[in-house]
Amino acid sequence: MKRLYYSFNDYLREKFHQKVYKISLDSGFNCPNRDGTLAVGGCTYCDEGSRAPGVNPTLSIQEQLLEGMARMKKRYHAQKFIAYFQAYTNTYDKVEVLQERYEKALSHPDIVGLSVSTRPDTLSQGALDLLDDIGKKYLVWLELGLQTIHDRTNELLNRWHTFEQFKTTLLKAKEKPNLKICTHLILGLPGETIEDMHQTIDTVTQLPIDGYKLHLLHVIKNTKLYDQYLKGEISVFEEDNYVTLICDVLEKIPSTSVIHRLTGDAASEKLVAPRWALEKSRVIQKIKDELQKRGTSQGYRFSSAGSSPTAHYFTDNTLF
Repeated sequence: MKRLYYSFNDYLREKFHQKVYKISLDSGFNCPNRDGTLAVGGCTYCDEGSRAPGVNPTLSIQEQLLEGMARMKKRYHAQKFIAYFQAYTNTYDKVEVLQERYEKALSHPDIVGLSVSTRPDTLSQGALDLLDDIGKKYLVWLELGLQTIHDRTNELLNRWHTFEQFKTTLLKAKEKPNLKICTHLILGLPGETIEDMHQTIDTVTQLPIDGYKLHLLHVIKNTKLYDQYLKGEISVFEEDNYVTLICDVLEKIPSTSVIHRLTGDAASEKLVAPRWALEKSRVIQKIKDELQKRGTSQGYRFSSAGSSPTAHYFTDNTLF
């Protein structure tokens, strides 16, 4: 059967020839838009640094790893693991601190890789050198949070970094031979139209990016975004509209790029909207069904000269 998209699971199986799963960690880092360096309060959509459900930050890195590995072995019969520094900004400290925390995660014999999520404005040359050195022995994915190319949106989100900063950091990271670069994008951000989202996709797919993590906007309790949602200031995707858009997006992403995620994960007790996103397996199957219905797949409309700027399945510029 023809591959509809190049999933992270497919990539890991090709590389390691066994089941490999990511273990999310919260290692106690902060963010410059939380500690007052750039702003306070963090991103408007973010609760507890986007910590994965089930992660206990009171445990040590090694304890979090052991707990997560036991869970993945029981549920998925996983054999090897990637230590995923997910919560908050995981290069936002001195290089010596980064090295100490990364090495704690890498000390377990079943860890085969490292994934580090960060902002493009908090990645020093020293951190890049450290990660590249680790990459000589382990698989290393550097996950750069962009979300959108539109600086006006990132200001509304209280992120306070620019697309130019992202490009500069990306090109510096690509000079390192032992790093893979994944970019985070959020679809459905406040104030953005379908055309805005396609502009983001059309732009970033012309850059040297190895993988993509695609999210839909989640409204989480106890966030600024939640307050805006209650006031009726923002909306979220209907399921069928999101499926249509994500298929349009996949068609524009190079077929060689690894798709780390097509939707998002959130704890049921915290997710306010859209509630349909909790049924992740069903949503992913609907995406596959839609691609099969179209007779297309990832990369179908990609061109190194730029993808077509608008989606052919949306007839207007309305989000929802």
